[in-house]
Amino acid sequence: MRLLMETQARRFPAEFARLYTNSASWPILALIGSVTAMVLLPSGHIAHGMGTEVVVETNRQRPVGELAFHARSGPPPTSMLAVGAGDPPATSSFYVYGSYVDRCGLSATTECALYYDAANEAVPPAGGMTILDFGAPCFEPATLAWGTQLFNSQSCTPDTTLVILAQAWLRGYETNPNRSASPTYVLVAGTSNSLTAAVPGNALTPAEMSLHGQAWFGSVISPIAAVARSLPTPVATWAGNDIEESSDGSWYDGTTTGAWVDAYATASGASKPCVASRDGLMADYGDYVPNEPGWSAAAVYHVAWQAAPACPVPEIYIPVMAGEWQSVNRYADSVGLPRMQFTGVLSEDGAAETLSGADSWNALRSATGQAAPYLSVVGVTGPVPPEVPDPPAAVTAVPGPGLATVSWSAPAWDGGSAVTSYTVTVYTESTIAQVLTVSGWPAAETVIVGGLANGTSYTLYVSATNQVGTGPQSLPSRSLTPSGPSLLA
Repeated sequence: MRLLMETQARRFPAEFARLYTNSASWPILALIGSVTAMVLLPSGHIAHGMGTEVVVETNRQRPVGELAFHARSGPPPTSMLAVGAGDPPATSSFYVYGSYVDRCGLSATTECALYYDAANEAVPPAGGMTILDFGAPCFEPATLAWGTQLFNSQSCTPDTTLVILAQAWLRGYETNPNRSASPTYVLVAGTSNSLTAAVPGNALTPAEMSLHGQAWFGSVISPIAAVARSLPTPVATWAGNDIEESSDGSWYDGTTTGAWVDAYATASGASKPCVASRDGLMADYGDYVPNEPGWSAAAVYHVAWQAAPACPVPEIYIPVMAGEWQSVNRYADSVGLPRMQFTGVLSEDGAAETLSGADSWNALRSATGQAAPYLSVVGVTGPVPPEVPDPPAAVTAVPGPGLATVSWSAPAWDGGSAVTSYTVTVYTESTIAQVLTVSGWPAAETVIVGGLANGTSYTLYVSATNQVGTGPQSLPSRSLTPSGPSLLA
């Protein structure tokens, strides 16, 4: 989801002026246990209608700063979401910042922006959709865990933590006086096809993107859906992918993106129609610029509609975007394929001189002749200043002769600035015996600590440092006692 530069300010509750807390107050996030995948309904017949044709401009240039991401901290005031004749009432969607990890634990309520948004969402009588964009797909080699790079973060936040963040939204929705059991509200848990990998040079291969797509269903969508459908007011859970059909160096090409979509489709078993009575569908809420290298009209059509669970919810920020999406339907006509049926529209509601929510929806209707059932607005605020990182996790220490091999995983939240080094502190009881600094880019997550005395018990802690400073120490390793002849001078 590419944002135009922010020029308008929205008002949000004072408690969200900063979207994070001091590191000293970080909660320990419990892991979600394994759950049984939701049983999805069988596929149904899709009716395909014909739409109005428009001329498509193909030389649109991306605005400078278009890739600058922002976070939103609460629902936009309902007075700003103008409703035009015929367009559905707008709901809110937003980007999930790394700072939410500290605010949105298993028991978080109003201090968490996700909870607050859901509790105050204006739920339209005809149903609505909220997209939580969790950022770029990534893999953490130290823990062998799939995850995403949340906005304003350089860490790879694991899927288990993303589930906890989504559960905060669900808890808030259950307190919303406007919540509706019929029709069911749709919560979209989204990633993207951005190659902004958490570890430099760690862009995913097509095979790795396929594994990430498979894990997205099993480790993210399925656990969220198991909770969402069991609530007193059930919520439908869909996957989402901010698929930018471009090849400007920041996004994966059609082949690599298609590998993710196809693997997700196989793992989920979900299929159209794109209705809230079904879990496991996939909203493509990206942008499309024709004639980009690495993408063809066929590849765009496949990830946005041809894949069994794909439901297009395109970004319509300026009028030409609607025409560009209609050009994909003209491609479908030319090769005898069914036209895409648009599920919704994503708008910035006038930010940075973009279309209002109503105008975004009407632009797609004018271009395609289709009245998409959903309209959602991405609220934005200014950038969040960085802070010190959270503690590293999963510290382990293995004793050897006069040494210990120490390993850890990166902080769940890096403070909004890349971790540049780790500090390993070795204790004998309450006395510091040794301090080592591990630096580099990326900073290693393992080190051998030498010079330890055989027969002495040690405990180790690790802390992370970024450009702001050093964060709090981790939980301790298990105590260890080196033994045997020393191998290090």
